[in-house]
Parts: sequence; structure tokens; C-alpha cells
Amino acid sequence: MVVPFFPDVYYLSLAVIGASAVDLDTSFRYRNLLIMALSGGILAIILQFLKITPFPGILLISIAFFFFLAQHRGFVHSIPGACLTAFSLALFVLSFQALLVTFKVDYPISIYLTSIILGVVVLNRGVLILYTLLVSVGIFLSPESSFNFLYIYTALFVGSLSHLILDLFTGNGVKLFEPLWKHRYGKIAGLFLLTLWAVFALIFNFYPEINFYLPLDDFFNQISLEF
Repeated sequence: MVVPFFPDVYYLSLAVIGASAVDLDTSFRYRNLLIMALSGGILAIILQFLKITPFPGILLISIAFFFFLAQHRGFVHSIPGACLTAFSLALFVLSFQALLVTFKVDYPISIYLTSIILGVVVLNRGVLILYTLLVSVGIFLSPESSFNFLYIYTALFVGSLSHLILDLFTGNGVKLFEPLWKHRYGKIAGLFLLTLWAVFALIFNFYPEINFYLPLDDFFNQISLEF
């Protein structure tokens, strides 16, 4: 669903992460949460030893703990939950990219490492091999993409939202606005969101000069530079 808005391998990879992260609240994904928590702990210890802020590692541990406590098809499977998930992951991407900049890692390599690390801690093993192959080929063969926190967040959020839309067509439906509203939505809401997505896709396709992010671009680029 993110293709019409971000036809870029890096942002597409983040959308895949966002779509898969929604299901980290299921018991059969606890292995991923364990990997995420251990990776965060190791990263935090290494950064502390190097006298660098351990924030990226602590953030990974916090995300893993949040999903471990979450109830399946609960808060995470809602629009507010998708917003929080996307923001947490985007914040990790921003902080980890900033960390790699301090070590003077080339930009293509830094976004590649970020995508791969997120893939390892979020994706199932069956998907991870194909994901790694496509990301490896795509990032290094595509033109260099600009780093923008808002774009990163949007890619992760649209990926998460695509998961929710698919779940709307299942028998159980989704409580889209939990915990604000407990009503469970189904296929009609799914069709509405698909229609809304199609409208925005057409706008971006026929009017590519339109930039919905323009008023916020400078602000978030400034944040990226500060990190």
C-alpha cells in the first residue's frame, strides 16, 4: 500500500516491517520479542561501554516489553496502536541512523543495516530470507534516498494500517479505535479505507508535484540533523 507514495526500496522495507510488527503481540512471535530484547540489551551495553547514549538499545527493549504485555487483537490492532508502533520504530530508526553517523558509516550502508536489523527482530524466518535478498539488491542499486523522519514514520504507519485493513475482512474484525472506542469494525470499514487509499494513490499518481509533507519537511529534517 505504500508503493504509490514511496516508490523507494528503503521505505518499502520499512512498510514491510510496519505490516509485520502488528502481529508481534501473538504468542508464536515471542521468539522475535526475545531476539529484540536481547539485541537491545547487547546494543545498550556496548554503547554504554563506548560512553555513547544507550537510548537505541533501551528503546528496543521497551518495544519488546510493550508487545509482550499486549493482548492479541487488542490495542496494537487499532489505529492509535499503529500510530504508537510506527512512532516507536521510527524513533529507533532515527536514533540508530544517528548512531551510525557518529561512526562515519556511509549512508547506503547505514540504511541497509537499519533495514536488516529491523527485519531480523520483526519478521518471520520464512519471510526474512526473501526480504534480505530484495533489500540487499534494491538499496544498493536504487538512487540514494533522502532521510526524513516523517517519511519513515508514514511508511511504517501505512504498513501497519495495511495489516489492519486486511484483518477487517476476517470474521473477527478489528477494534479500530481501541481503547477510545470498543466497537468492532468489519468489511464495510475495510472497503472504506481501501477506497480512501485508492483516492490518495490516484492523487499522488496524477499530481506528483503535490507534497502533503511540505509544511513539516523542514521541521523533521531539523530533528534528524540534531539527532
